[in-house]
Amino acid sequence: MNLKNISLTVGIAVLFSLFIGFAIDAFYSEPDYNTYCKNQFVNKFPYAEPSNRTACPPINYQEPVYQDCPQDKGYVAYETDQNGCQVKPYCETCQVAYDAANKIYSRNLFFIAAIIGIIAILAGLIFIKNDSIASGFMFGGILLIIYGTVRVFGDLSKVMRVIVLFIELVLLVYIGIKKTKKK
Repeated sequence: MNLKNISLTVGIAVLFSLFIGFAIDAFYSEPDYNTYCKNQFVNKFPYAEPSNRTACPPINYQEPVYQDCPQDKGYVAYETDQNGCQVKPYCETCQVAYDAANKIYSRNLFFIAAIIGIIAILAGLIFIKNDSIASGFMFGGILLIIYGTVRVFGDLSKVMRVIVLFIELVLLVYIGIKKTKKK
């Protein structure tokens, strides 16, 4: 391949994967943190400096919220009064709901990107006769699969990580064998 063909291949690969990535985001947006944790930081941070710290009521760490909240995977937050004192502790667990929604989104994004990536690779192998364009779509498909894998990787168990990477590696080796046999 000459420099023109390499440039065309890389250009198609990058633009195809960007196009698909932005198309997925346009039609299937990731969860918005503010939907789950509404106004969490409004009027809370930075805390107003109490004018007289000794006037603030003492915090009772024996209240049940301090023992129960970590078990609910939350953290203890406080409302503040007009003097800037921390009052009314409560367990904030909005992060748990956001993380669960984001985990589902990442899993779905993995499947969408993997399916489109495999279709692009197969199109490059079977349907497209121009080597530079076919290679561009194949490389773009590989980039999509990598993108989807990176998004879901942190949510997978160690065993599932190995299985996913093994399947992807076998797929690419198989494609490589098929592609080189044609020449």
